[in-house]
Amino acid sequence: MDEKDMKDNRRDEQRMQPEEVNMDLPEVKDIPGQEHIAPPPPGELADTTASSGDEEGKGVLDEVNEGDVSAEESELLEQSANTDPAYHDEQNFQRTALDDRDADGTPLNEYDRIEDLDVPGSELDDEQEETGAEDEENNAYSRGDTD
Repeated sequence: MDEKDMKDNRRDEQRMQPEEVNMDLPEVKDIPGQEHIAPPPPGELADTTASSGDEEGKGVLDEVNEGDVSAEESELLEQSANTDPAYHDEQNFQRTALDDRDADGTPLNEYDRIEDLDVPGSELDDEQEETGAEDEENNAYSRGDTD
């Protein structure tokens, strides 16, 4: 008995003791309204199913009529059966690139006029700016040329 189960009281345990019972069931012919019912011979109804042909899948495994499939459908079925979608996803990923045109089809000019940008503190830039070695954060503390 599981520790979490509730324990039955003594009276219930006594009443739940197994006992042998004999039940007398009437014969089918003795039940009112069943006088003319005769059970079928054993095994006669074993494989009988009352259903229509479409419920049973009649014709599903018959020879396939390939005339019902268009050339395009046939090609698509062939592709789907013989290609790996993950492979195509990888190929598409390898071909991805950023757009070089805007929504109107005009080429983007992101790098053409970078010098025209109004950037605060750009007047303090020096030759180290191009290489990325300049320390912009400390421009305010710079003493200027120390040559």
